[in-house]
Amino acid sequence: MYFIIEHIDQLSKLDPCESGFVQVISCNDSYHPKLSKVSLVYYNNFSKGYIFAVDHSESLSLDIEHIKSFLDKHSKIYVFDRKYHSYFINIDNAVDLQFAALNQFGKFESLDCNTHLHNDFYNRHSVDPRINRVIPISKHYEKCECFYNATKHLIGLETDLELEKHIVKSYKYVEENGLKIDLKKFKGKYKTQCDDFSINGEIIYGTYNLYNITGRPTNAFNGVNFLAIPKEDGYRDCFIPKNDVFVEFDFDAYHLRLIAKLIDYQFTSESIHETLGKYYFQKDQLTDEEYKKSKETTFKQLYGGIEDQYKNIEFFSLLNNFIEKEWKKYIKFGATVLPTGRIIKKTEGMNKLRVFNYIIQSTETKYNVEKIQKLRVELQGKKSQLVLITYDSFLFDFSVEDGKQTLENIKNILQEDGFAVKYKYGKNYNL
Repeated sequence: MYFIIEHIDQLSKLDPCESGFVQVISCNDSYHPKLSKVSLVYYNNFSKGYIFAVDHSESLSLDIEHIKSFLDKHSKIYVFDRKYHSYFINIDNAVDLQFAALNQFGKFESLDCNTHLHNDFYNRHSVDPRINRVIPISKHYEKCECFYNATKHLIGLETDLELEKHIVKSYKYVEENGLKIDLKKFKGKYKTQCDDFSINGEIIYGTYNLYNITGRPTNAFNGVNFLAIPKEDGYRDCFIPKNDVFVEFDFDAYHLRLIAKLIDYQFTSESIHETLGKYYFQKDQLTDEEYKKSKETTFKQLYGGIEDQYKNIEFFSLLNNFIEKEWKKYIKFGATVLPTGRIIKKTEGMNKLRVFNYIIQSTETKYNVEKIQKLRVELQGKKSQLVLITYDSFLFDFSVEDGKQTLENIKNILQEDGFAVKYKYGKNYNL
């Protein structure tokens, strides 16, 4: 059989296997997947590679649904970046090889499989939304063979596929909602590589990078770091709601509450920084300056090491024991398993505080995923959308049609398991 499958009759003669490898080729690699379409699909059954033609100048076209039906007959389909692929083919049985690499080896080497022809075309026509339609199929095949050969050693090393699926679905749900922008204000503050890569009309899309060693996603795409938008100089003014108002819920002392769960410590109902400040200053009522100093002192203990003078405080005593226990396990076994399933192996330069910070960031992601799943159910069929997650806040594009009860339900979901949130709202992101 030829390696190009461009008609349903050819596809029907290809028998599905127990598992296979797939790499989607969009019409332009630089465009956000929300703003592009499938050109080709590379498939390898572990004995031979094929190209399924969907939209290319050299071939006839297969219906993407026929390809999906074929892939659904496999027990597992291995991919390079499950979230990216889900924009084009929602493969329920997908297994993400990047997760496998990070979980098993603590790293994933970046791959450059572009042929010289790919580099030449992209140097001259990088903004053409359909550039991959004119690059010869044989060159795409060559590139995908490189992808397959560079990642096939990871096949069979996957772990905790259910959690992986939840992480991917949760963050895709948020990023595909997009953020509305005031184009004039946006262009006055930001310089993208090409607006068309991430902007459609008045909606801009970011992309959550799920492949960080700690498990905590970042979100930067096409020149915009969505997790580090400055609060000053009008950088947030250009982000505006599609509906009626932005509502942002901020977690109160999020990491401290996560740590309290890990060490089985129960804080009182008052502000955690207030509680710890009373220990620091040995008084029942803090001034504003003392409250600020309390926060600084606490974060210094968390990320710089617990000072001897504070180890008698029960919270820090339990925390110190937890840090020492996790470090001893790391030294003994040469690795530690994070709450997201990621394995942090023994490497040069690692220390007990770094291991602890990895555990906290991974715990944060696990809780966030659980909350996103519940929020998705709550907002189903409503106009309001969850549009951005930073490290300790959730931003909603809220429609008043959904009513105050929806806001109450959102707040209750975020506060489940003993967390606390406060909220603010406004007509742009400069809340």
